[in-house]
Amino acid sequence: MHDDVPVSGDLVGGQVGDWLVIGWFTEDTTYRPLGEAFAANLSEHGAPFHLFAKPSLGAWNTRRKPAVVLEPMDAYPGKTVVLMDVDCRLRGDIEPVMQMDGDVGIVVIARNVRRRRRWAHWLSVECSSRVVVFRPTEGARAFARTWADTIERSTVNHDEPSMAWAYLSSPGVHFDYIDQRFSAREIGQIAD
Repeated sequence: MHDDVPVSGDLVGGQVGDWLVIGWFTEDTTYRPLGEAFAANLSEHGAPFHLFAKPSLGAWNTRRKPAVVLEPMDAYPGKTVVLMDVDCRLRGDIEPVMQMDGDVGIVVIARNVRRRRRWAHWLSVECSSRVVVFRPTEGARAFARTWADTIERSTVNHDEPSMAWAYLSSPGVHFDYIDQRFSAREIGQIAD
């Protein structure tokens, strides 16, 4: 994983109870304003948060997401952390997304794949990292570590393909599926 050096300027707000929203942004002209807008949005909805300011790695890169999850798991022991992209916007209460029994709440999108002019029994599995819930369990921590290790071995400059492989190779982790209303799809893709 990247040895990220903390950058001053984290955005922190709200009273942390059993959970908090976490995310990250880089200290540049594009992402800092997104982080500030998301922090204001979270405050409007009374959601506790810690958005981490990170040094830029140059080009667009989401590969550090697992490290950004493990850091608050250490900083906020015993708390559920909800990883969200800083370009998300809350439109209501997100506390229901924490009502799960599993180690990790995840959005998995599966599609049938058409092969050779017929429908085959192949599934295309996509995991979204826009919103992921990590309970304070060893299973959640193990999944984040597997995700980080998978990213390190990947040549793809994006976290979601590695997340799908980590999901498929984590049989000891109990996953719950996040209701599509909390999946951070584009506005208009999903009702409510």
